[in-house]
Amino acid sequence: MLLILSLGLFPLGLVAILASVQSARDNNDKRAEQTLSQLEIEAQRLTALLSHSSGTIRAASTAIALTAVDSRICETTLQRLARAQSSVGRFALYGDNNVIRCATPGFIPFAVPRADGRRSIVTIGEDGSALRFALFSDDGDVEGSGEFTRESLAELTSIAGGDSEFDLELIDGRRTMTLHDGYQPRPFEQFVSGTVPIVDERLQMRITLGAIPISIVELLTILLPVMMWIFAAIIGWVILDRLLLRPLLRVQRAVAAYQPGDRHLDLPTLRTPAREISDLGFAFDRLTQTVARHEGDLEAGIERQSRLVREVHHRVKNNLQVVASLLNLHARGSPNEDVAAAYASIQRRVDALAVVHRNHFAELEENRGVALRSLISELAANLRATAPASAAGMVIRIDIEPFQVTQDVAVSVAFLITEIVEFAMFCDAKVVTISLVAAGAGAGSARLTIESDALRGATPCDPQLFERFDRIVTGLSRQLRSTIERDTDSGRYALDIAVFDRT
Repeated sequence: MLLILSLGLFPLGLVAILASVQSARDNNDKRAEQTLSQLEIEAQRLTALLSHSSGTIRAASTAIALTAVDSRICETTLQRLARAQSSVGRFALYGDNNVIRCATPGFIPFAVPRADGRRSIVTIGEDGSALRFALFSDDGDVEGSGEFTRESLAELTSIAGGDSEFDLELIDGRRTMTLHDGYQPRPFEQFVSGTVPIVDERLQMRITLGAIPISIVELLTILLPVMMWIFAAIIGWVILDRLLLRPLLRVQRAVAAYQPGDRHLDLPTLRTPAREISDLGFAFDRLTQTVARHEGDLEAGIERQSRLVREVHHRVKNNLQVVASLLNLHARGSPNEDVAAAYASIQRRVDALAVVHRNHFAELEENRGVALRSLISELAANLRATAPASAAGMVIRIDIEPFQVTQDVAVSVAFLITEIVEFAMFCDAKVVTISLVAAGAGAGSARLTIESDALRGATPCDPQLFERFDRIVTGLSRQLRSTIERDTDSGRYALDIAVFDRT
């Protein structure tokens, strides 16, 4: 969200920054224009000084040449030059044959040869301490010469009431005269420099000064968009966090803390102008109430269904027990032993089915399946109780690990054990051993083993009985989706059955 706000405000901030930078550039350009204008003024002053001096000397040169040596016109001209000049200079005036007629006290004229036929020369002294000039007649004779010291020119070109932090130089080829030396470069500071020609482009004047520094107002103008950008992003983030994100987070925590079965959603008090968030919380609350009502209806429906299933199993078990009791009565009241044995055989199978329903009814509340240990134990007790007189001494041993199976598997296992144990009874078995252990094939299966001396191949028994027994056992193993393994040498029958994982 902060990134989105920053991107949204970025164009405005960029435009404001560019406008501020352009304003600073305009100020610097204005400073450069002012600097060049000031440089032009200084150049005009120096040019005017040289022009006035040259004009005065040339005007007096003819009169000096025509007057006697003791004439006062030469000294008068020097006085006129001294009074009329804004800068103190020193001059020398010449007569015929390049003879000095008069000179400013202390001035030693310099001999400068005429160059390129020019009527005047202007040059900077070798040590850069003075600006020298010389005037020539048409015949090449020297009319006059003079010089202005660096100090006098510096005073002439000074900026009254202005900034003194600038450099002003006169340039004559490789020679340079520094008139002002006040500019000190600073790190990261820009500077303005300009050059103009003077004295018919025989000299150049150059000025260098620092650019207008960015003022506090300009700096604030440049930084203000950035600060506004940052503050707008921060304020936007704070508003979103306080008024949107935090209330949403509180609603989220309340929803996350909701547990199935709770009747109401414990919504926090939301102080936010965003009504949509409060409406969202109320919508969640109504949803939880609706879910709670539906869960209550489902629980009531499941409870009714559980009672109905328990009632069905209970009635089936009772009906099976009634049928088993009737068969037992008929078996006891029958005068024919074969009929009594047939009734007893049917009774044992009905008992096996009743045992399955009783054990399934006992485990119905926890929905763990049918426990084979209690089922086989009870089934073995019923088989011993209904054994014929010839098998009254038969022993049934059980070694059952705690496993649970589905009702369909329990029914098939109960019928399989009943068939094998009954066959052993009719074949004069002494001992029947029933074991149930975990199968080596892995979780989800167990090995059921029934072993008896009546299951050995050498044991004499009715062939028709064995054929019927073998057909029933094979069919029951198919119902268990397994293959029964017969070991007639040891009298062992074994097969794998599907069980629930005990983990």
